Amino acid sequence: MAPTGDSNVVHRPGALKQQNKSFKTGRHRSNHEIKRNTKGRVAEKKHARSLKRLNVTPKQNRVNTAIQIRKQKLQANKETRQTIGAIDGVPQLITVIPLSSDVNVFSIIELLTHSIDDNRSTDIATECGARVYTCPKLRSKFCFLTPTPTNLENILDAAKLSDTIIYVISSSSGISIEGDYLLDLINVHCLPGSIIYSVISSSNDDTMSVTSATSRLSSTRNLEKFLEKRFSNVKLVALDSEQDGQRLLRKLTEQKLTKPTKRCLRPYLFAEHLSYENSKASTSTLKLSGYLRGIHLSANELVYIPGLGTFQLEKIEQHQFQRDSDGIVKPIVERVFNSQPELQRSLAFEADIDPMNNYQEQTWPTTEELEKAQAEQTQLKKRVPKGTSEYQAAWIVSDEEEQDYEEGGDDDDEEQDMITANADELESIQLNQQEEEEEEEEEMDELVINPNNYDEKFDLEEDKQTLKKLKEAKLDEQFPDEIDTPMNIPARVRFQKYRGLKSFRTTKWDVKENLPEDYGRIYQFPNFRGMIKQIQAEQENNQEKQDHAQVHSYVTLYVKDVPVRRFEPGHHVFVSGLLPHEQCLSVLNIVLNRTNDSEIILKSKERLIFHVGFRRFASAPIYSQHSNGDKHKFERFFRPRQTLVATCFGPITYPPASVLAFKEFPDGRQELVATGSLVSVNPDRLVLKRVVLSGHPFKINKKSAVIRFMFFNPDDVTWFKPIELRTRWGRRGHIKESLGTHGHMKCQFDGVLKSQDTIFMNLYKRIYPKWTYEPLTIEKAHHEEHMQ
Repeated sequence: MAPTGDSNVVHRPGALKQQNKSFKTGRHRSNHEIKRNTKGRVAEKKHARSLKRLNVTPKQNRVNTAIQIRKQKLQANKETRQTIGAIDGVPQLITVIPLSSDVNVFSIIELLTHSIDDNRSTDIATECGARVYTCPKLRSKFCFLTPTPTNLENILDAAKLSDTIIYVISSSSGISIEGDYLLDLINVHCLPGSIIYSVISSSNDDTMSVTSATSRLSSTRNLEKFLEKRFSNVKLVALDSEQDGQRLLRKLTEQKLTKPTKRCLRPYLFAEHLSYENSKASTSTLKLSGYLRGIHLSANELVYIPGLGTFQLEKIEQHQFQRDSDGIVKPIVERVFNSQPELQRSLAFEADIDPMNNYQEQTWPTTEELEKAQAEQTQLKKRVPKGTSEYQAAWIVSDEEEQDYEEGGDDDDEEQDMITANADELESIQLNQQEEEEEEEEEMDELVINPNNYDEKFDLEEDKQTLKKLKEAKLDEQFPDEIDTPMNIPARVRFQKYRGLKSFRTTKWDVKENLPEDYGRIYQFPNFRGMIKQIQAEQENNQEKQDHAQVHSYVTLYVKDVPVRRFEPGHHVFVSGLLPHEQCLSVLNIVLNRTNDSEIILKSKERLIFHVGFRRFASAPIYSQHSNGDKHKFERFFRPRQTLVATCFGPITYPPASVLAFKEFPDGRQELVATGSLVSVNPDRLVLKRVVLSGHPFKINKKSAVIRFMFFNPDDVTWFKPIELRTRWGRRGHIKESLGTHGHMKCQFDGVLKSQDTIFMNLYKRIYPKWTYEPLTIEKAHHEEHMQ
């Protein structure tokens, strides 16, 4: 019997039935949806794009291109070897540098030149102290340079332009202190891309004849391990016999010559012969003969001679060697390249100051201003000892002025001008302290110490200055950029040129605002990197021109208006061509790393001697942090084991250029303090000096506090009210209002202050380098030695 009931009853799910999510195809359409939309229509078949349109080179073509590039490099290397060092080409420049005190360089040269027994070989000594050795058996030509070991500048010049450097070390005494110092200098400044050969030379004294072969081998291994720790791929070669000399000459002949990038951009020449046309005059035309290296040289370009300066060329004679009837090879003039006055580059290194430029602060005093200043100077009264004349009284400086000069230098002179401009406001304060200052002056006059040296080796004044600089550096390290607000001068006058920044990284600062007058004397590139690429392209195009003296040819340069100087015996003279605009002055930015051995603390605006590329000059740089961004914080001191950027005036130089920085002492001694490289030539680099004003909480509330000791009058509080405050514990706030008449102020912060917290206010001002550029010449060096 069938069950009774409604047969159409279905199950209805309840509220707890599981509901699965529908499938989602994402951003693309599903295949089902595509078929539903196309409704059976078939799209036209698209052909794949050709490889040409995709700029894809087939694999076989890429392989063929790589093979061609390799063949071109091999051919270029072969041509270089056939030209440089070949018997009928340019001699290979080899600088021989002794690293031991008991090494005789001339005996080493004699050993090398007489190691191969060949009657056809020649050994010629040039006027500049070089030895040109031609060896037909090896089909090679060498030019050995032996600069004087005591002439550091000449050694560096020879190492920079040499193809190979041979270090000579004595196996008995090893590397001396001077040799180790010289090795570091050359490695930093001259060696990138060059090939080094470290050579062991045994001494000829009686002790060496007694030593056994085992001890000699152990000393060689020790020297090799010592050099491998500092340099890579160092292999010592013995040089005790003629067989060792033959082995070294073959190694020099078969080596692969590499040229650094900085030598590929400029023409340079080693002068084998030099003479003045009129040696009795003060200036005359200097004739320099030698092989042209690097790139082609035009008679319209400028040349630089280390120790003499930058000069123009009168003409260039290109020679060709021919054998005369007597069998003597002599150079014969093949072509003459005369300079063209309308195309010749100018020697002007400073720009003409334009008084109409609104970004230059060039103000000339009028006659009325000069008379007024003279009248004020005559009315100035000073308290001086009895019997002092007016001329002597003008040289007496007050204690306050002397202290300001020592602490701030030229920077505080500007602040003193601001104080003078607000003299009416400060007159009442200064009158109250006049008697105390005069009494202190009289006491200081009685304590004057004789400035002469009290001992042969020590100077009392120098020791005092060094001690003061050490104290200032230690104080600046403990409290960076902090300064006490003066009580006798309003802060709005003392820090008139400073401003606050909302953010040091993002706040805009106009780079052309309030530029000094010295910036009107320099040159600036709109795009420095673009100028480098443009000059490189021009140099490549000049290689195809016929109005240039060809590279690797024997030439004679006629240099105009060169001061007549007498060079020391054995002094090597080098000539380097200048690229466009390199004779002009601009602002150089140099990244410097302190050397490991130097512990001297360098103060900003302290005079240093720079070796930038192939030029040398003295300047007093300012230091800033080596950081990203458009603003860089000024550093008062350059401490050991620190990396900073030095900014100074100097001649334009295109990177890459290595840099050496020396500190010169009063006795003429120089010490290497930093090494680095040229970053850019950019006067728009913003170097901001920071001054931190500090205050202390007097009363602390929930989110506000009363701060004191930051200012000492209510007008200063109102003046600096918009600037943000910060604390040592990370709180931030701002000035709300002034309280009382003693500089107390109510400030609001983003949290509760602690009683031991300190409140800071950061003020910034742009710093510019001072015009302290001084080119170094031989005449100036002789004058300094004579004065010493």
